[in-house]
Amino acid sequence: MTHFADVTEPTACLVPPAEPEEFLDPMKPLNDVAELLSPSGWLFKLAELYLPKDPVKWAKESFAGDWEAYARCVSAWQATGRACDGVARNLRSGSARIDVTWDGNAAGAAALYFAALAGNLVDFRTALDAMGVEYLAIAQAVSAAGEAVGDCLGAIVDALIALALAAAVEAASGGTAAVAAAALGTEELLTILREWERMVRCVAAVQALVHAGHGTLVRLGTEALAGLNAFPLPGASYDHPAV
Repeated sequence: MTHFADVTEPTACLVPPAEPEEFLDPMKPLNDVAELLSPSGWLFKLAELYLPKDPVKWAKESFAGDWEAYARCVSAWQATGRACDGVARNLRSGSARIDVTWDGNAAGAAALYFAALAGNLVDFRTALDAMGVEYLAIAQAVSAAGEAVGDCLGAIVDALIALALAAAVEAASGGTAAVAAAALGTEELLTILREWERMVRCVAAVQALVHAGHGTLVRLGTEALAGLNAFPLPGASYDHPAV
């Protein structure tokens, strides 16, 4: 039996996945705010007087999940796709070499079969690459949303501190100082409400994007698997009468 060396090593592509560029765990900005305020948690108790929920707790619940592991799926899909491409290259190289020494109906059928299989693997790589692109878009969108919500929480914290100071000044003084403190308190309260509304809109937008992306991934995965499952497997190994 004649053996032919592979032109590439597909398993070399199967390396541990890495995080994509421009990705920050969306929980980090939220945890940073929570840690900053741990000695002064009463500020968010004050926020609950004006907002429907504790903003930090709500934000954490909205972004709950292992997004770092999700982001690493990007390179996992890409690596698997490159491995499929490597197998396809080996099939095509081997078929071309066998064609030089093997003739007949069986040779023709084998050439067609392996050519189709190689094409199927290339199509599968295309689907995996597309899934990687979708995962990357979702991971980066969630990352950006986490940063934006973290900024909102920071602005709410600043407004809460100013509001608490204004209330203290108003309680301790009278006349013009009290009026100025009340005006400042009103402005800070409006800031809190605006930042909360911005947070809600941001989370709603990224949730819609994640849901849409999930639909795209389901479609891509279903089509790719359908193509693989539809490919016929040989019923038995070929037994050449002259061997």
